[in-house]
Amino acid sequence: MMKVQLVPNEDAEQVIKLKNYCFKPAYEGKRLEDFRYWIEASTTVGAYDQEKLIGQLLVLPLSLNVFGQPYDMGGIGFVSTYPEYRNAGVMKQILLQSLKEMRENNQLVSVLSPFSVSFYRHFGWELFFDSIRYTIPIDQLAPKGNSSKQIIRFDYTDPVYDTWMDKVKAYHTQEVTKRNGQMFRQEAWWERLRKREPDASFALCLDESGEIRGYIRYTIRDLVFDIRDFFATDTAAEQQLWHYVKAHAAETKTVTGEEAAWRSFGFQFIQPQFKKELIQDRMIRIIDVAAFLRQYPFQKLEQPLYLKVIDAQAEWNHQLFQIDPDKKVQGIAEAPTEEILEMGIGPLSALLMGYHDLSWYRANGDAKVSSDTAALWQQALPSGFPSFYDYF
Repeated sequence: MMKVQLVPNEDAEQVIKLKNYCFKPAYEGKRLEDFRYWIEASTTVGAYDQEKLIGQLLVLPLSLNVFGQPYDMGGIGFVSTYPEYRNAGVMKQILLQSLKEMRENNQLVSVLSPFSVSFYRHFGWELFFDSIRYTIPIDQLAPKGNSSKQIIRFDYTDPVYDTWMDKVKAYHTQEVTKRNGQMFRQEAWWERLRKREPDASFALCLDESGEIRGYIRYTIRDLVFDIRDFFATDTAAEQQLWHYVKAHAAETKTVTGEEAAWRSFGFQFIQPQFKKELIQDRMIRIIDVAAFLRQYPFQKLEQPLYLKVIDAQAEWNHQLFQIDPDKKVQGIAEAPTEEILEMGIGPLSALLMGYHDLSWYRANGDAKVSSDTAALWQQALPSGFPSFYDYF
């Protein structure tokens, strides 16, 4: 008989074995060392057949910027089930238990990268970030501006690594704080990046006083310059970094990377006609609506708002809420019908992250609300598209 429970640390080898069966290649060396760390640091929910671990997922303890407000986040990763146990409801039970565990751990929001959007939509996750995966032949890379600012380059083996890396981490946090939807990186996450991509290099753009104005983290493999991080304070710093990338024409043939679709990537180049592929593979879910709303940075909240949430998987969310101007949030029995916004948990989660405005969800049939009440919500909600570039 199957049982679903938290996976104890003594079953770490079973976790590794299951992951390695479902996700190739098998981890070894530094990657395996990193995975062992996250097994211990995460909440691992598993399904057992007798003593055999047959399905699992890890809830990584992370942090998300929601319009400037940090939220504890559960990052769902390494979702695995042995094939002989698939299509039998194993992962359904694991996901339902993970919702309870995240609520217990005060992880008010969850993000994942789906193997199937429709599968996770059923459990309340929804798309919240569209990105562009670009591929640029380096001989066609033509950034605007000129190369005039100072660039510092280093890698993990460089003697100056510790000195500059502390500054990069501080700069990264500074930039993430300004960008809705970004994940705050703790020290353990930076260490994860080092272990998973030890051949990565960093390039920093400095201003006249030696302060960082932008940086990229990248790898060069098989003549491909792959940009893993790209942060810049302003357009001038961004252009400088692109000129630095262009300077690698002798070492590479192609530049690849990822950028938010809403940024109209390519506009900043003299020749913007290169391959761009739309990627929709980040989904979000609010775990505890009441607690999430109490922290939410509403803009103009002058009178009570009423929100009816449809959530078939988390009964604590499936109710009518009243949100007062002082941000007091409580469940109530009834409210005037014409003053209620009704949404499913998935679309609501994406709305509150700024993926689209309320009018878009109304037009798509994902929000039931009167025009007058919609106007109140529109003025109450902050604006700003999300960006999310990390993977679990």
